[in-house]
Amino acid sequence: MTGSAPDSLTVLLVDDDPLVRQQVRFVLASEPTITVVGEAADGEAALDGVARLDPDVTLMDVSMPRMTGVEATTALTARGSRTRVIALTAMDSDAVVIAMLEAGAQGFVPKEYAGEDLLAAVASVARGGGYVSPFSQPALFRHLAGQRGNTVRDDAARRLDALSERERAVARLVATGAKTADIAGTLYVSESTVKSQLESIRAKLDVSSREEIAVLVERAGETLTH
Repeated sequence: MTGSAPDSLTVLLVDDDPLVRQQVRFVLASEPTITVVGEAADGEAALDGVARLDPDVTLMDVSMPRMTGVEATTALTARGSRTRVIALTAMDSDAVVIAMLEAGAQGFVPKEYAGEDLLAAVASVARGGGYVSPFSQPALFRHLAGQRGNTVRDDAARRLDALSERERAVARLVATGAKTADIAGTLYVSESTVKSQLESIRAKLDVSSREEIAVLVERAGETLTH
């Protein structure tokens, strides 16, 4: 086995299909440092197997009777189990990838690519790393991009919360490209009032230009149409 993985490690196989377990055993048997110490056919049996056998790595199917792989992995994480989980599933969808990783799995390998990826995944996870099959990485990248987008949006919304309702209305109009006179006419106030509010907005948002105000409004999703 490559890398700095342990000289020997133990694995628990969890899948409700005995044929799949047999196939996975065959793949793992090609690596002499790996010992399969047990098998389980559902999530509840997986929890029992981890408690009894204390495996270094648990290969966890997602869709199983009695308790799903997501539920079992969540339970293992909550218990502080030292076993490191690799999701092994036929359902290579964005939702499944993210659900297993959020539950605490350190790796994800679609069953159809297990022969190519499984040994690499076990090696990486056993030495404390993670592994997501190249075929599943796009789902993870989309998720991370969405998280970043949510963070940016939430930060902008938090900053806009410092504004009064009238200042917020002015900021929204600024984001449309409206000039001071246009804003004054829309809100039925004087231009001097708008200028005063713009000064207050810049101070509260810690920005120096209308463009920066517009960017924050757009990031918060509060843009208006002309």
